[in-house]
Amino acid sequence: MKKANAQLAKHDNNTKTNAPSKRGGVPAYYQLYVLLAQQIRDGNFRAGEVLPSENEMTAQFSVSRITVRNALHQLEQEGMVRRRRGARTVVIGHNTSKNPPLFEGPVENLLTRGIASIVKNLSIGWQVPPSDVTEALRLNAKIECFHLSRLRFSTEEPFSLTRLFVAPYAARNLDENNISDEPLLFQIERTGFIAVAADQLLSAVLAQGATAEALNVPIGSALIQLRRTVYDKDNVPFMYHISLYRPDQYEYNLRLIRETSSNRPQWRHA
Repeated sequence: MKKANAQLAKHDNNTKTNAPSKRGGVPAYYQLYVLLAQQIRDGNFRAGEVLPSENEMTAQFSVSRITVRNALHQLEQEGMVRRRRGARTVVIGHNTSKNPPLFEGPVENLLTRGIASIVKNLSIGWQVPPSDVTEALRLNAKIECFHLSRLRFSTEEPFSLTRLFVAPYAARNLDENNISDEPLLFQIERTGFIAVAADQLLSAVLAQGATAEALNVPIGSALIQLRRTVYDKDNVPFMYHISLYRPDQYEYNLRLIRETSSNRPQWRHA
């Protein structure tokens, strides 16, 4: 916590406007909000308990009073605390009925189980992909791929922004004027092109301008990044996608099995 406090103190730069810090562009109030919200979710502050006073948090985190007030206002907006003039801030709890996180891994699996989702397609068409996509799909430079960029919503809040690239030989039967809201892979497989395996990488990135605006988060907010390369039965890559998820809306859970049959026990995916 001392390290987090020092970081907040370093980034709390303007007591009147609470402007974003230069490093990462994340406002100090938002960093404090994230810390307090996580403590509430983890049960460090339970429903009915009071939070430290504004003066106490100002001293504890070495930030301005307006920073504390803005963080508390954000918590109130999220339905996690109740504030009254002249009284201490009371914890209501984490409102799990609003914007519930999605669990159990790939979005395709969630939709197969019937979890509601609203889709907004941002762009559809053919374009030359970035070099990392060209390399992943083993394509020559300047070869155009089918591209789809889409936002997916749970209730009223966006939870993922995805960019998909499909190699020409796998996308030739797709109708870019008739792309449905379901996962693009489902539509590709109906043309007879079947996915058999995938390489997947999870990491964390910071939200940049257009991405932050699309996902309705402050610039510099942490996002979960999933990159996946999908292979056909001949082990040829034909689809690559990059998905960015809001961590307050999405969790990626995996079940692991302890394999002890060898001399070097390992955890394996179930």
